[in-house]
This record gives sequence, C-alpha cells and structure tokens, in this order.
Amino acid sequence: MPLLRPTAILRAAPKQWKDVHWPSTLNLPKSAFPARASPAELQTYRQRCADDLYAWQRAHRPSGNDFVLHDGPPYANGAVHVGHALNKVLKDLILRWELTKGRRVQYRPGWDCHGLPIELKALQQARTRREEARALEHVPGEEAAVASGIGMGAVKIRRRARELAAETIEVQKRSFREWGIMGEWDRPYKTMDRDFEIRQLGVFREMVKKGLISRHHRPVYWSPSSRTALAEAELEYDENHECTAAFVKLPFVRLPKVFEGPSAVEPGRLSALIWTTTPWTLPANMAVAVKDGLQYAVVELTTFSGKDSESEQVVVAQDRVEHVLSYLPSNTCHEVVMEDIDGSQLADGQAACFNLFQNSESPVLSADFVTATSGTGLVHMAPGHGLDDYQVCQAKGVGPALAPVDDEGKYTAEVFRADPEQSEVLTGMDVQTEGVKAILELLKAPARYLPPDLWRLNSSLILASHPFTHKNPIDWRTKQPVIVRATAQWFADASALQQPALASLDDVMFVPESGKNRLSAFLRGRSQWCISRQRAWGVPIPALYHKGTGEACISDESIKHIIEVLGTRGIDAWFADADDDAAWLHPSLDPGAWVRGRDTMDVWFDSGTSWTTLEPRGDGKAVSDVYVEGTDQHRGWFQSSLLTHVAIQAMSETPKAPYGKLITHGFTLDAEGRKMSKSVGNVIAPEQIIDGSLLPPVKAKKKGSRKAPVGQGISEENPKYDSLGPDVLRLWVASSDYTKDVSIAVPLLQEVQNALVKYRVTFKWLLGVLVDFQPDHVSDSVHLTFADTAVLYRFAQVSQAVEQAFDVHAFHKGVKELNTFVNTDLSAFYFETCKDALYTGHERDRRRTQTVLALLTRHILRLLGPVLPHLVEEVSTLMSPAMKHWMGDPLRTTWTGQSELLSVIEGHDAQHLDDALTQLRAISAAVQKAQEEARRAGKVKSGLACKVEIHVLADADAYRHVLDWQRSGELADLLVVSQVEVVIASDATAGAERTAPVWRFEQPVELPAVTGSRQLKVVVVPPEGAKCVRCWKYTASEEGAPCQRCQDVLREREHAAT
Repeated sequence: MPLLRPTAILRAAPKQWKDVHWPSTLNLPKSAFPARASPAELQTYRQRCADDLYAWQRAHRPSGNDFVLHDGPPYANGAVHVGHALNKVLKDLILRWELTKGRRVQYRPGWDCHGLPIELKALQQARTRREEARALEHVPGEEAAVASGIGMGAVKIRRRARELAAETIEVQKRSFREWGIMGEWDRPYKTMDRDFEIRQLGVFREMVKKGLISRHHRPVYWSPSSRTALAEAELEYDENHECTAAFVKLPFVRLPKVFEGPSAVEPGRLSALIWTTTPWTLPANMAVAVKDGLQYAVVELTTFSGKDSESEQVVVAQDRVEHVLSYLPSNTCHEVVMEDIDGSQLADGQAACFNLFQNSESPVLSADFVTATSGTGLVHMAPGHGLDDYQVCQAKGVGPALAPVDDEGKYTAEVFRADPEQSEVLTGMDVQTEGVKAILELLKAPARYLPPDLWRLNSSLILASHPFTHKNPIDWRTKQPVIVRATAQWFADASALQQPALASLDDVMFVPESGKNRLSAFLRGRSQWCISRQRAWGVPIPALYHKGTGEACISDESIKHIIEVLGTRGIDAWFADADDDAAWLHPSLDPGAWVRGRDTMDVWFDSGTSWTTLEPRGDGKAVSDVYVEGTDQHRGWFQSSLLTHVAIQAMSETPKAPYGKLITHGFTLDAEGRKMSKSVGNVIAPEQIIDGSLLPPVKAKKKGSRKAPVGQGISEENPKYDSLGPDVLRLWVASSDYTKDVSIAVPLLQEVQNALVKYRVTFKWLLGVLVDFQPDHVSDSVHLTFADTAVLYRFAQVSQAVEQAFDVHAFHKGVKELNTFVNTDLSAFYFETCKDALYTGHERDRRRTQTVLALLTRHILRLLGPVLPHLVEEVSTLMSPAMKHWMGDPLRTTWTGQSELLSVIEGHDAQHLDDALTQLRAISAAVQKAQEEARRAGKVKSGLACKVEIHVLADADAYRHVLDWQRSGELADLLVVSQVEVVIASDATAGAERTAPVWRFEQPVELPAVTGSRQLKVVVVPPEGAKCVRCWKYTASEEGAPCQRCQDVLREREHAAT
C-alpha cells in the first residue's frame, strides 16, 4: 500500500495509520549549514568579516566617533608564534567590540624593522644558500658567530636586512590576516620606511633642542657577542650563571685617621677586604666603597704551616666576619683587634687603597648601595664597569672612568699600565674566561708589582676564591653573557622627563591596574636612556665628528640640514656616500673637517616614536585610545613611547601620554608553565591550534556506519584532524585570562574545540528550525510560555553580563557566560522544552517559538561577532533571505543592549522569575535523577516513557509556580515527560498511601523559601497512555495511533492546505 499524504491522514481508517509516513508530517529542521566550512568558504567569510567590514565602517561610521588602537610593532624577523596570536587577536577583540557598539575603529598594523635581531638573522642568512635562508630559525649560537659582520660592509648589511624584513612582513601579514584580524593591511607603517624615519629624526631634533640628548663616556650594558650596547629591555637573565668569585685584599696606601692611634693596627700588613664576582674588573678599580652607619672591624688572620706562621690584618664589616671565615682553611686563626668602627670613619677623605694594575690610589668612599647582607661590607668600585660605581665616583670627583675592554670583550693595552710587559700578555684575552684566570694568578704573586714599603708580606692578595652561581644578564639574541662597559654613547636624559611622564599617567587607565605601579617603577628607576647602538641596520644618529678633535656636532641647524638630505637621498645614503661628501655638511661647517658618525638609534626609539603615524585629536584626547602589548613592554615600548611623546610637548602644556588606556597581557606558556623555547621543544604554532593537530586525530568511520563520512580515508599512517578554522584560535584567546600568563594545554584546547563545535551544532539547528520563519507574521501580542519568558529573561541577564565584561575587555568572563548559556539554558533547557512544539505542535505554538528563537539568534550572533566573526558571517550567509533581511548584518549592526529582550518580557517581575527558575531547576534535577534510576532498572529508555508525580504539602502558596505551570499545561513540557500530576496533601495525610503503580522511583526536592526550606518529592511512574506514533509522547489512547493533540494538528494542517 502506498504511503498516505498528510492531508489524507485524518480521512484514513485507524488500521491504515501504520502505513502513514509520519516523518513527513513533522516540521523537522532543514539546513544547509555544514559540519565544517571548507577552506575556500573560510576565505570568503574572512574577506567579508574582516577586510570588507573594516572598509565599510571606515566609510559609513561617523568620523567624530573614532576609536584608535595603535599597534605595537612586532619584529619582522621570523615566523609568527602563539604570542603573536594572543596579542593580535586580543587587539581585534577590542576593536570589534567597539565597532559593535557603534564606534568607527582605526587600526593600522605596524612592523619594527630595524635592530639587532633582524641584522643578525640577515648576516646569518648571508652565508647560507638563499633557498635555505628563509627557513632559518633564531639560533643564538649562529647569530653570535655572525655578529661581527662576516666581512660585510654597512651598505650590504642594510640591503640584506631590508630584504629580510620586507619578506618577513609579508609572511607575518598573511598569518595575521588569516586569523580574521581586520585593519589597514594595505598601508601598514614600517619603521624602515623613509617617511617614518624622517618623523623619527624630527622627534630626535626636538629633544636635542630641549637639551635632552647628550654624549657621555659612561657604563652601559655591552654585548661582546653582538658588538653593541644594549638597553635594559634587550636583556634576558641566566639564573644559573657560573663564575669564579674571590675575596681580594686591597692594601692601604693611606690609612684612615681612626687607625693612626691604635698600636694594634699595623701598616704594611693591613688591607681592605673586598669580594667580587667579576675579578676581571679589578684592573679598572678606582675606589673602595663602605657605608656610613655600618660597623667594621680589623681582624688579624694567622695561617700556620708546620712551625711557620704568617699574620695579616683585614678590614671587614663586623656582621660579615663569620661569613668570611667560613671560606678560610682550618689552619687559619683569627682575632678581632679593633671593632665598632663606623663606615664614616673609614671614608674620612684620607684613606686610600692601592691598585697595582694602574699604580694608582683608590680612595675609600661612602656609598648607600653597600650592605652587610653579602660580601664583606666593602665594595671594589670600577666606575667603567658599573653604573652605581660610576654615579658615586662621578659625584665624588673620581674619574674619568676606566674600562680597558674592547668591543669583543677583550682586554686592551690599558689593562696593566703599571707594567707594559705584563699588559701585553693580558691584551686580547677574553675578560670573562681566560682574563679572570690571569688576573687571579697575578694577584696570587703580587710582590714584584707592589712598592716594598706598602706591603711587607710575600703572601697572595687573594684570601680565597670559590665557584659561584648567580643571576647574570645575557644578550636577548645571542644568549651570551653581557658585561657593563664604559663607552662613548648618546643618551636621552630620562631623569628630566621623569616627573612629566609620571604625571601624565594619572589620566591613563590601566588593565590590569597593577600596570601603573609597574610602569611608574621603571620610570623612577631610569635616569638615562642609552639611545645609540653600534650596528649598521638602523636609523643613524645625525651627528658629525670633527676629524681633529673628535668633537660631536648636533646643532639644530646641522640636524635640520641632515634631515633634508636624508629626505632626498634616503637613509642608506648616510652609509653609502663618500666620507668627504660635503652635501651632508651645513654651510656653517668647514668642508673636509667633519665626518658622519656610524652609530644607529636604539630600536626602542624607533618604535617609541610610532605615535607620530597618528593624527592629533582634539578635546584633550590621547592620540590613541589604547595600547595593547605584553607585560614586558612596561620597560620597553610603553616607556619609550611615553618618554618621546612627553619630550616634545611644550613645558606650559599639561603632560599627556600617547595612550588613554594601557592594556597588558601575559606570556604564553606550555602546559607545565614553562616559557616556550625551540631549544626545549615546546613551541606551539598558531597553525597547530587552527588545524587541530594538537588534539587527537579524527577516528575512522566504523564499517557500516550511516554517519557522514568525516573519517573517510583515515588511517594511522594518514591521520585526519578536526580543523575548525581560525575561530578556534580566536576562541582560545577570548577564553583566556590574558592579565596573567596564558598556558596552552591539550585539555584546554579540547574544551575550546568542543565549545566551538557546540556553537556550530547550535546554529545549524537554529537555522534548520527557522528556515521558514516569517518575521512579517510576528505579532506584538504573542503569548509567551514560561519557558519562553525564562530563556529570554536569562539571556537578558547573560547579555548584560557579557556587555559589562566586554566593556572592560574581560573577554574570558563574557565568553564563559555565553558558553554556559548556550550549553545550559539554551541547549539543555529551552531546546528540549520547545522541540515538541516546533516539530509536532500547533502552528501558533511553532510561530511563537520561532519568534523567541529568532530573537535569541539575532542577539547571540551580535555578541559573538567580535569573538567568532567567521562563524557569524557563515551563519548570516546561510540563513533564509527573510530571516537575514529582518536580522540585518550582525557584524555591522550596532549593539543596543538588552532593551529588545526586556521589552518582550515586560511586566514580569525579576524576583518572581528567579524564584521560578530556581524551583524548576531543583524539580528537574530530581526528576532526571529518578529517571536515571529507572533506566538502570530497565524500566524506561526515553524520558517521555514515564509520568511524574510531584507531591506537595497543602501550603499551596509555597508551590505556586508548580501549580501555575500545571494549570497552564506547561509542566510536562518543562520537564520533558508525557504527563505530570501534582499531588497535594495536608501535613497529616502527606504520607498516606495511594494506588501503587507497577514501578516507582522517587527523589526528594529541596526548595529554598523565605523561612527556611520547603520539601517536596517527585515520583517517576509508568505513563498512563500509549506511545503516540507521531510525537512519541505516551498520550495516545491506543497503540499505533496518534494522540489527540497530533490529530488536532493534522486537522489544522489539512484545513490550511485547503
């Protein structure tokens, strides 16, 4: 017998119901939404949701409502990593949320193109075949090996570095765009562009005019492996640096007055005992530091060797005597011959020690940095190798600073002025290795270098030496140790900018708030900023040097003239033109007497002037609404941008930072909390998150399975991974609390993957049930069920929480709210309660439910737009034309908050709804628990295959929600069962027996109430009707027949069809 048409069903005899094709009578979801978008489709969606969207809003949003996010430029020297993803996606989230709120956003990506990292990699590639060069990674040992330039001149180095930077920019740009990052990709700013460099030099010129730039011979961090000075932001630290530390005796050449009287103190045997972890700096010693208020003692040490003994005396802090003795051999005895000597009595202006390397005196000075918590309480000061030493000595008139070390970290001829012959031996030694050994050996046998009347002993000046492990700075690129070395460098006077810079931060909002203290601390701790580097790839410092005197010329006229020539010839001409090219000289300078300098600017000065790419804004606004970078930029880009911006402002102006808000994020770590490093092998590429290869591969389809062929062609040799596209990367970022370090672990990525899959499944279903939704037929007077009202109320709460979280850039909190709503309120609650109405119910119920679902879809898409733009664009593309017209473009529509949702449920009391939801959740949980017991007992397979009894006490007011739901006929749908009966009993008869069903499973329910708690119970029993062949509820009067409700629906459909 042929299957019956739906319109003929009701005319069919009951015996023919078995021949009806019941699925055709249902309104099942119909959607073309795929399980996964194809790569080609993703590219189309990316174009629309990023490039087209950015262009549209720049053209159509009002310019007076701009939101500017200034990009902190990444280095153009390698492939992108997850740190880039965290940074770029976070910026895009901020921009898209501002766009959602109606702002016109501006984001111009930038790249930091100069500096050591790029130059070293270019040099590394120069000795590699070109086809292999692009694949080269950052290898510290390789970079250190090529740092000397491998014989290449500045012009060739610059050409190769420029090519490398240009190629890398395109590679990185491609990745950033594939993540759906919107911005002005066709006109990024690059620090190697001529117009940028000219603006940068203009800032330098203004700082020179204000007296903020000067040249000094003073200690700076110096990298022997890179042959250049380094900024603090270019340092990393080796926590386990091993060295040889030594207790060294510095003989007194002049005693302090406090020692002139006591006969116990013996000149010729007395020395100041210092402890140093850098014995190689001893030739540069120029003073000995003590501390006022610290108590010192003279200790006599006697060493026995057989019948012989030798005694000597050392000055040491009283609190450090025991520490010093712990390093001496057991055959050494000690006696304190004088104590309670204040540090000020030692630094009396008379006392001095002897430097045998320079045949000079080293005065005893007072210094606040001396402590009694380490060493001996006396500090050897080499102002050419320590900034603290330099500052104290400069204040006391001790100088000039001596640093007998060359660019490669090797001794120069100045190392042993007192003995030219020995100096020749030391010259060329690496100071940190063989130099240390040589210095210690010389001090063990010092007699030939000491005046006879100064040191009467034949003993060593090394009291003890020992291995020592400590934290030591290393070059951020080569990973080799960094030294402190006095050289002639250009400095910006950070101390003069400190107060206005700090004052400007009062108008800056910090996320997290701790960022203000961190940035302020770095500003307060910085007095000078070394802005010169001894490398070829950078913006030259526009200084001329006199051939005869070495005098530097940075007059305003000269700098202006040089900038004009650079604007015409380009920056490379500074290095390429002949030394005697007079075009570079201002007419006021003698031709042939001056040469161009070769120092380049610190890259932090480059990026620190990137705010010059932004247009000034009125009404006291900062040029950028927000800067967003990693927390390490408090000592880097955030600081250099602030200093250069404040530097060129007029003194009469209120200091203004270039940013109105400063957002910092943490670093990306592996699952064990370790920093990602290629040497450790724990680096994760963003592509691995996008293509799903970090997660287990897709399982092969079982033989005979009727599911979609997701696993076709999969084997152990040919695994397939579940790639969800760039939105999974974006969702990972949005789900992370970026204010702290962000760990990447497989369980976390699996959660993110599952969440995105849930969104796809949810939207597929929504599009399927809304395929015939007609917005024009929506009535303003539609009567909502409790489930409708509850889900709209809950989403109004959620959307408000999401809005508040997104407003303060706490995206992880907003995403968590959305995830919970979709999983719990929408999928587990509302979808389950409304499917029956959608699939099998009356048309009025279906249209009402569609209206609710359409409202939810519209608002969920708008909130998800900043996080999952590709998915939102895909949903928008694949929804019905009527739905799309009614909804508008969710990525271009301005978010209006919860007003539309609240207007639909207007008149409902929030407290009433909260109480009702609490009661429903408690009852539903108890029902599900009882059903599970029934399943385990083999009594039911489906939740519909039962009836629920809710037993309540006679105090009906406490259960008004249950009774209301029962009266309205909603209770069974709310609990997704076939029947519900509310059994009301008085307190006296609450336990009375009723007719016992074949089986029963009960669970207590605790409901909170004003005066404590009200207890009720639910009982799951067999259903009273037969299973309906159409809706599957157990409400039919006989087996194999539709229930009365379904017969009414079919009659309604037949009537509508005719």
